[in-house]
Amino acid sequence: MLKPIGKQRVAEEIVQQLRSLILRGVYGIGDKLPPERKLAEDLGVNRASLREAIKSLEQMGLVKTRQGDGTRVLPFMETAGVELVSHLVTGTPDGIPNADILGDVLEFRRIFARDVAQLAADRATPDDLARLEEVAKKADAELSPDEMLKLDFEFYVELTRIARNRVFQLLINTIRVAVFAHAGFFAQVTPSAAVQRRCHRDVITGLKTKDAERTGKAVNEYMQQAQQLLATLLATLSTQTSIGTSSEKAIASK
Repeated sequence: MLKPIGKQRVAEEIVQQLRSLILRGVYGIGDKLPPERKLAEDLGVNRASLREAIKSLEQMGLVKTRQGDGTRVLPFMETAGVELVSHLVTGTPDGIPNADILGDVLEFRRIFARDVAQLAADRATPDDLARLEEVAKKADAELSPDEMLKLDFEFYVELTRIARNRVFQLLINTIRVAVFAHAGFFAQVTPSAAVQRRCHRDVITGLKTKDAERTGKAVNEYMQQAQQLLATLLATLSTQTSIGTSSEKAIASK
């Protein structure tokens, strides 16, 4: 379960290992982590580095240390913050994305972007519109799916800035980390360049006319397409996995 750690970035690597084990349920809610001495030995680290890592996990809302009871895993969906999303997306030690969390990210992004767009329609200035149009123009070039994904996020980051809500701006930064950590996967569920360009134009028109309903609708419909693409992709992957498993069983039975 645990791997020895090198000398550099010791506490950070301890955090990464323990956080992964907690999020994957190896250490379940309410479970007590191994005693400090045992953990330090298994990881090959000194106890000072381990204590520093445990403190970081406490700050994340993942564990709680109590004198006489040790360190226990908390119900982190009740105690942790949104920054945990980028770690939840990675569902396995091999880095394979968690399909359920991906769906939650896209659902959140749709609702979030829709509300941000409506706020921006009320608050956009001529300078804001000029900057947003500059971002949108970049989509006229021939871009790869990864580049289109990044450009799409750049557009919505700018839209969020126009909405002038600092909490929203911090939230989109967190979601961007989660998405870009799996850019190759999310690029597959980003609507086509033509659809993206049309959405951006509709949003800008809505901002110019201060039509919050039109702006929100354009964003909502665009984001719904991304959710539908994810559902289709996951269904395809599930079918391929089932076929592969059936083939392996047939070969094994011969």
